[in-house]
Amino acid sequence: MEIARERFLDDTSTYHLSAGIRSRSTAAHSLLSALTDDERAQVSAAIVRALDEVERIVRNHLPGPAAPQAP
Repeated sequence: MEIARERFLDDTSTYHLSAGIRSRSTAAHSLLSALTDDERAQVSAAIVRALDEVERIVRNHLPGPAAPQAP
């Protein structure tokens, strides 16, 4: 079982990131599989927030002008 989200940091596929949660045991698989649709959406939203933070950190290292950061 995996819940993952992906993000492109530019208009190409050069800077493509993914973050997610993957079950690594039968117990963890059962735990993730038991989540309701709403709970899976909440986990997905948490991953998106984490990707937002990662993007904020690495954005200044991309070649070219840095894109404006959201407040």
